Amino acid sequence: MPERALIITCEHGGHEVPAEYQQLFTEQTALLASHRGWDAGALAVARHLARSLSRPLFATTVTRLLIDTNRSLRHPRLFSPLTAALPRTRREEIIQRHYQAHRESILAEVARLTKAGNPTLHLAVHSFTPVLNGQTRRAELGLLYDSARLWERDLCRAWQTELCRLRPDWTVRRNYPYRGKSDGLATALRTQYREEDYLGIEVEINQRLLADEAGCQEVAALLAIALTPPLDPPSGKPSPDPGSERVVIVDEKNRVIGQTSRREMRRDNLIHRATYILVFNRRGELFVQRRTLSKDIYPGFYDLAAGGVVQAGESYEESARRELWEELGIRARLKPLGERYFADQGNRVWGEVFLCRHEGPFTLQAEEVADGEFMAISDILGAQDKAFTPDGLEILRELHRLGLC
Repeated sequence: MPERALIITCEHGGHEVPAEYQQLFTEQTALLASHRGWDAGALAVARHLARSLSRPLFATTVTRLLIDTNRSLRHPRLFSPLTAALPRTRREEIIQRHYQAHRESILAEVARLTKAGNPTLHLAVHSFTPVLNGQTRRAELGLLYDSARLWERDLCRAWQTELCRLRPDWTVRRNYPYRGKSDGLATALRTQYREEDYLGIEVEINQRLLADEAGCQEVAALLAIALTPPLDPPSGKPSPDPGSERVVIVDEKNRVIGQTSRREMRRDNLIHRATYILVFNRRGELFVQRRTLSKDIYPGFYDLAAGGVVQAGESYEESARRELWEELGIRARLKPLGERYFADQGNRVWGEVFLCRHEGPFTLQAEEVADGEFMAISDILGAQDKAFTPDGLEILRELHRLGLC
């Protein structure tokens, strides 16, 4: 599968004051050292994390009391009370030197990775105070994301699970102590990129863990170790024995009645669930894959859809996104078209059909897909020299008759 491109940023990494603005901060030493001046420990964690994962780091070390590089230019508190009253020309100078320079370097890197076809994961590292306004923050770590973006949500859930497994004595919370959709760098980037191209996660760390370098290094190491499994395909590593996978079994009305191994499901021709993802390009052509000869059903046939059997514990959509990643190495926005029942001598299945758009390139799963190509719908429906999977062909004909493709 294609490796996810990953960048790390730290927007509040220091409390430095450029020489030309020193006079604004006379007798403000305590304020600069406080959380209002910077995120203590965040930059040390970000540096260790970047080294551990061998990924680039983009950081600012100028105090956010000069300008807050994690806020949008329209934010009312972009400048602190110490700088908000400066003449417009001086504020514009600060924006260009200390705000735009940081953001533009990040935007350029995300644009480069996206152009190369790499979906980008952006981790923004921050820290929070253990107590705010007399209230104790009851978490060691917070993972912030946009809950409407499913891949951000799923990644944070998986990362949270792994972190809690490694440190069961820690409390790891999602969208705490702030909301992931609040004004910030990740929120700004989400407006420019589709969720299949960009994931923005803000990591919030309780400052009581970051009292010294050893603590910063420990947190960074834990974050790196716990992040590895979630960055694998959504289902984790493929089972060495696909026949042992646990799959959902349903009745004739698509009601779940149990689960069993994939091998037993095929042997007894049990009714199960599956997903069908039809991948179209902008010309309206459908990506057709040729199944490998090792497939347990329809070996060597031409398949009109990516997808596969829904595993135990999965929803249709979760299964579809997993299969799309595993088989073609892509993520794309899915349009559900409803459930359909299909049955023949060796296959009884309730399938959910999805449409998506993607131009490729694809990374084909060698165990599942021999090769593939885009084909016009008319060529598929009129083909005499290709054996298409009967369930996929039936779905395509129905969608074509209804004018849905």
